Amino acid sequence: MNNIIDLKIETSRLLLRRFSAADAAAASFNSKQPVVSRFMSDMILDTEDSAREWINWVNNDKFDVDVPCVVLAVELKRNGECIGLIGTAPKKELGGEIEILFSIADGYQNNGYAAEAGKAIIWWAFEQAGLDQLSAIVKPENKASRRVIEKLGFIYGDTRTLAYDNKDCVFDYFRLYHTDYLPGPEWNADSLYKPELMDVFFDTRAESYNAVMFASSGDEEDYRKLGGFFAETDETIQILDVGCGTGIELDYIWEKAPNAHITCVDVSRAMLDLLLKNHSGRHDRITVVKASYIDWSYPVNTFDIVVSNMTMHHLRSEEKIEVYRKILNVLKQGGAYIEGDFIVDDLMAEQYRRRYEIITSNLPDKAKAGEYHIDIPCTLDVQKKLLHDAGFSRVEVLDDSINRGNGAILKAKK
Repeated sequence: MNNIIDLKIETSRLLLRRFSAADAAAASFNSKQPVVSRFMSDMILDTEDSAREWINWVNNDKFDVDVPCVVLAVELKRNGECIGLIGTAPKKELGGEIEILFSIADGYQNNGYAAEAGKAIIWWAFEQAGLDQLSAIVKPENKASRRVIEKLGFIYGDTRTLAYDNKDCVFDYFRLYHTDYLPGPEWNADSLYKPELMDVFFDTRAESYNAVMFASSGDEEDYRKLGGFFAETDETIQILDVGCGTGIELDYIWEKAPNAHITCVDVSRAMLDLLLKNHSGRHDRITVVKASYIDWSYPVNTFDIVVSNMTMHHLRSEEKIEVYRKILNVLKQGGAYIEGDFIVDDLMAEQYRRRYEIITSNLPDKAKAGEYHIDIPCTLDVQKKLLHDAGFSRVEVLDDSINRGNGAILKAKK
């Protein structure tokens, strides 16, 4: 984290900076404006003296080098006037979640300043302070603040009754996840992510793929877990690995089924080449197929087990269920499909869904299933339902802690 004691964030029209004693009059005046005081009654500063005490408290107690807790003055660059505040702080009533807080003086509202400052503090929280998520609470009747929160990309979760200003108050609860790198304080959601064709994406990243995957999951433990769910057997069983990548999981599968023959399907030639290089002593037990598993011609009743790992989240639900049906048909009777994948909660799933819509709306043509590398993960309940709807007789969750808690391993039986 950068030195928040000297923190300054500049945007086109605003400077976000520490409060100073010279801001006392403005801070007191702003806090007593009708709209501000109505929705932030716990922060009314009646006098300049109380404002100075508050500024001293904010600067000396609220700035924490270990916790991303900051409250900054919002200064209008054109005249140097303090027009409000912006910050992040842990919310005890939300179990310590870090919330975004903001206030713009009544006379300066409806000019986009809150959203401009909000983007800047989100950039700081995610890219400088290293946060993975932010929360927000808004009183239902505070329509203006709700519009700002939604404009910033926060996803509505539920309604909560929280202690506020010595009484219980109803708030709408929102959350925002750090899904993409934000290039600066004035990032634009429409241009954060440039989609690449699936094969091009993985071809260009093949050499670094293993290191990236190990970094995201911690180490090889997730792959070891996946292989560990295979039944021990010395028989020459047939296994299909769809979206196999560089085949990180293969060695762990062979630990349980040493004589298994594994057919590896992937759209990336570079990834398949590395798979063969990394398993040079077992080419007699590998068949590689360069193809998209979306439209590959699956041979019926051929494989004892089908496996996939960290790939199905590139497909929308309706696309995924079609692949599941093909996997079901390719399995022998009594066979099983084992899947490890990126799994998220309802709010993150909705954020990724909206992200997907933004990305694909910028494409010149409608994207075909699996054509572009775009994440669109779903919840565990949705993933299980899709497998059931595809025709699998039994679906069980084997592990829901992979991918640093944002993933699961499932098993579906034919």
